[in-house]
Amino acid sequence: SKVIDMNKNTLKYVMAILSLWTVLPIFAQNNTDWEPIGEWPFINRSFRTATVYTGVFKRTKTQVPCNIHVGKQALWFSRNDTLMEAVPGTGLRVEFPNGDTYIPVGSQQMMGKIVREDSIGGSIARIICVRTVNQKELDQQYLDYINKTQNVLQGSGAFSALADSEAGVKMERKPLPMTTFFFFQVKGDVFLATTKNILSHIDPNRRKEYKAFTRSAEILSYSEKSMNKVWEEFFLKK
Repeated sequence: SKVIDMNKNTLKYVMAILSLWTVLPIFAQNNTDWEPIGEWPFINRSFRTATVYTGVFKRTKTQVPCNIHVGKQALWFSRNDTLMEAVPGTGLRVEFPNGDTYIPVGSQQMMGKIVREDSIGGSIARIICVRTVNQKELDQQYLDYINKTQNVLQGSGAFSALADSEAGVKMERKPLPMTTFFFFQVKGDVFLATTKNILSHIDPNRRKEYKAFTRSAEILSYSEKSMNKVWEEFFLKK
């Protein structure tokens, strides 16, 4: 494992407070309506003891307090009350007590939540949801923050420093801009649920039908409800 090193300057203010916290209590809190913030850029409000499956040739199972970091959808865990990032790809499956289950997907091995599981052709088929930071919007927020800070610093004395500090605290406590996208797992193939990828995986005779369906059903790529409609109509329906 390794302690995470965030390289992007635009994420520095997001991680500013977290980087100073080497020892944190592990506590249980209600996760209802929780949104990741700069002070706590994690999917869950708190680290929860989860069952983690690791190993390539010999799968092992362990229980450890975990969370999912939204900066790059990485698995984090707590060891001796120190927060650390797991080596990408080592966590093959993470099962939280509330039933949420995450698996690594994509070339970057991002941790995605399984939101649906079926069987297609005798193989496990899944819809997997990935929620991560909207980098473009975060960059804009960071630039706006820098510009605002520079304007304040053109003032004078302690008032300017105080205003700058308060602005930083407010930014840290704001919900981070997030983006949502989905992966489909069909017959062992895991792919991003884009129009191009979906068309290449469905019956060629239904491609025109799919294009008409997405228009009439108002399919949105970031909507779980929309993805379920596509899944049921073009992957489960015989």
